[in-house]
Amino acid sequence: MNMQKNRPETITVEDKIFGSHIEHWNLLTNNPSEIVPQWLGQALNAPVMPMGLCGTEQDMDESCWLIQGPEESKIQVTQVIAVENNQPKSVKTAFPIFESPFKTVAKVERIIRSQNNSQAVLRLNIGHNATVYAFDSLYAVNHAQYDTTQTYSVSLTAWAYELNTVNPNEHIVVDDPASIKHHRALNDILAEHNGIAPSNLQELIDQWQPKTEDDKAPVTVDFSKMVAYLYGENLGQEDEAWFQGKIVGKSELSFMNEDYTLYDVTLILEDNAESTLIRIITKDTLYKNYEIGEYIRGNIWIQANIYSTIKSK
Repeated sequence: MNMQKNRPETITVEDKIFGSHIEHWNLLTNNPSEIVPQWLGQALNAPVMPMGLCGTEQDMDESCWLIQGPEESKIQVTQVIAVENNQPKSVKTAFPIFESPFKTVAKVERIIRSQNNSQAVLRLNIGHNATVYAFDSLYAVNHAQYDTTQTYSVSLTAWAYELNTVNPNEHIVVDDPASIKHHRALNDILAEHNGIAPSNLQELIDQWQPKTEDDKAPVTVDFSKMVAYLYGENLGQEDEAWFQGKIVGKSELSFMNEDYTLYDVTLILEDNAESTLIRIITKDTLYKNYEIGEYIRGNIWIQANIYSTIKSK
């Protein structure tokens, strides 16, 4: 099979767009310039060199190594190292990762990569017209393997910059006539089509007319139980996202003598589809007391771990 024929669309952006990940390391330590090199050294004492989607070592890129560690740690520091003649030359980039037990079925539609090809953000199609952008934690070993016809098993994780609870009574009243008409029309049309948007949805909305005075009345929109996800607007930084979702799981872990809280949250909730879960991590004591069942929102950095394909039935 000609792999190149089925390669995802690839966009190359300047290395500085991806930066040094300093804002990400700041989520783990107040002194990254001093502490992170120590962690990288500890990782090399108990390293893991994942192969990702590569079947054999011959499939791997000889120009770089991907090293994770410490091996038994729940949070691992990852470094991509430039290699010449099988000898390490320099660290191209370094970033923290952790794992999630939840798997999402996805196709890789687009790769937004750095000029030195050491890191990338993936555009993932997770079905039902839903898209997630995520930093590819295994890009250094996976980049030559991606195929738009292939389905992958992806675990989504995120580092939290900021989290907040959603007020249970949060709502707005829409009283603009055009917005009222759009809202009522959309609800009516979806109800008539079993919750599935028809191909001529906009045309039907334009044709819709109110039947009663109630159809013209202001609409109260409840935001307190809303699941929403907005990816970043800047090219190469789409993995910096805003979300609102329901907490369905909570746990804790330790890393370098610091305690972290993990929240399993609904990132995307589509009608007639299994919800997409993301595991969000925070060290901030301000964000440790949310409970299962609550809705939270905030800004996060999303990562994708892709270790396997899904065979067609």
